Amino acid sequence: MIAALVNHLWQSTLFCGGAWLITLALRPNSAALRHWIWLLASIKFLVPFSLLFFVGSYIGLPATRIADTPPLMLGDALQSVSPLVSPGALRATGSGASSAVLTVLFAIWCGGALYVGLRWLLAWRAADSLVRAARPAPGALSDARITDADIEPAVARVFHPVVLLPAALLARLSAPQINAVLAHENEHIERQDNLKDSLHRLVETLFWFHPAVWWIGRQMIEERERACDEAVLAGGHDGGEYASGILAVCRHCRASAAPTAAATSGDLTQRVRYILGDCRPAALGAVKALSLLIATIAAATVPMFAGAVDGTAHRLELLATNSRALGSAEYFITPANGPDTQHRIVAARDGVIIRNTTLRDLIALAYGVERWQVGGDGQWLDSQRYDIRAVAHDPVSEPEELDPYALRHLTAKLLASRFDLEIHVNRQCQSPCGRYALTAANTTQ
Repeated sequence: MIAALVNHLWQSTLFCGGAWLITLALRPNSAALRHWIWLLASIKFLVPFSLLFFVGSYIGLPATRIADTPPLMLGDALQSVSPLVSPGALRATGSGASSAVLTVLFAIWCGGALYVGLRWLLAWRAADSLVRAARPAPGALSDARITDADIEPAVARVFHPVVLLPAALLARLSAPQINAVLAHENEHIERQDNLKDSLHRLVETLFWFHPAVWWIGRQMIEERERACDEAVLAGGHDGGEYASGILAVCRHCRASAAPTAAATSGDLTQRVRYILGDCRPAALGAVKALSLLIATIAAATVPMFAGAVDGTAHRLELLATNSRALGSAEYFITPANGPDTQHRIVAARDGVIIRNTTLRDLIALAYGVERWQVGGDGQWLDSQRYDIRAVAHDPVSEPEELDPYALRHLTAKLLASRFDLEIHVNRQCQSPCGRYALTAANTTQ
């Protein structure tokens, strides 16, 4: 558990460093794009690479035929059974002292998470109370509210967000300044910044002990405010009036305890310089866009592909081991008795039991096809049912890891040696074939 957490933390930290390098390369470009990159770095703390690795391991690569298994024949509509791979149980042992240390660390984490989460909850409730007490702003947009509280213009609520405007501030701003400040706050609503901020607050609550999490939060604030500034200027608002409005808000308001996306957040000096300057974000360009797309796809697919390769290698190794163990197993055949007529396979560490099977079922199992794909109306295919017990001299894998493909060599040999059954494809008898398999079996015993 601790090792997995440590791996997740250093991988997330490395991912954060990569995000920082990408944002440095994108400094001349849109702040909104950089904000998304920082948001991904934050979300990475919630999605460990081991989870993507496990998903890839579960899915695996397309089935690969191994050398000592019989070929799949009898038509084009052949199917392989997808095995279920259970991760190995990791059993850790430790002293009582290490258990005490883990208990203390867990208690410290709980205390920190409770403190950060409680502050978040109290701030959310305070903002919601302000919204409930506010009144609609005359002549403004439907999502604007006027409050008598001494706060700065801000956006409150994650769902159905509204802009809160302090009543005492409105008389201090000119109409162009008010319009520019409102445009800034409405841009927060359009971008759903409060929802994104809440996602990061969740990360801060769970990983409050990691300095990179708080650094990511500061970068997200800087970039979201710059993104809104860019949108306000792109909307045609005068930069001088906009900067004057922000400075007027700074002179009037004190810092708010509400969880808001406020007009005065971020580095105000850098923001005012940008607003009054003539520079605008450059277009992303084809090279950067392609590089960013490749990096994004790689971040998600490389762990899954590594898991798929590892999972497939593990399955093929188990398949080869089980095929060898069951291929040399000693089997016993008895007529099936009892009211139960359901065909099923029961696996154990020392072998397998195939209950209530017919020749049609065995042929389908041996050659990897569905039962209905085995043609023929002869009574000999379905009239008699058998119980087959195969006792392996070498241990096989756990039942949940046993791929039915491993039974095919055993069932093909059983069909040939016990029932003298020959399977011909393109006029060639498939190995093992009829009495020859019986002779070979007698020779090896």
